[in-house]
Amino acid sequence: MLKKILQNNFYTLLLVVVGYLLIHSINNALTGFLYLVPGAHLVHIPSGFKLLFVLVAGSLGAIGVVIASLIASVVYKFPGEYSLGLQLAMVNGLAPFLARRWAIDNYDMRDDLSHITVKQLLVMGLAFAFLNSGLNQAVLYWDGVQPHFLDGLVVMLIGDITGAYIVFVLFKLLTKKLANTDESEKS
Repeated sequence: MLKKILQNNFYTLLLVVVGYLLIHSINNALTGFLYLVPGAHLVHIPSGFKLLFVLVAGSLGAIGVVIASLIASVVYKFPGEYSLGLQLAMVNGLAPFLARRWAIDNYDMRDDLSHITVKQLLVMGLAFAFLNSGLNQAVLYWDGVQPHFLDGLVVMLIGDITGAYIVFVLFKLLTKKLANTDESEKS
């Protein structure tokens, strides 16, 4: 079923937008106490899904993340701040896209993600975390929302790293479980 959805661009985009918004909303509801500085959670699982969606869906995933981030920003993170919301949305889609592209260009990662290695995931996850936290905190600092760039950067970097690697571990466990299920059905 998922393979069929991903074959249709509209459904892929819709899945990313709805999925990211849902994950983002649940994370904010459950981890509000970890929201230490403007725009940064100490553990931010949506960051991991942001990277995962872009890994799987490419540029459509990035566009979906931009749309979902814009909605989240202007509806409940920074209500009514449309310019700020647009800036944050753009960097939220750009950071995972650039990290993916960089890993493909510099670490022999295949565009279709076949034969992806743990090293490639680790390096790409770190590149993503630095890009995402740096760009987001730069926007928040320049717009006067975050008065201390380094404080926000450190908190968001920790949140992005933990979020990305939690999602990678969950994804790895899920794919392993699905592979075992497929093997038992063939027997």
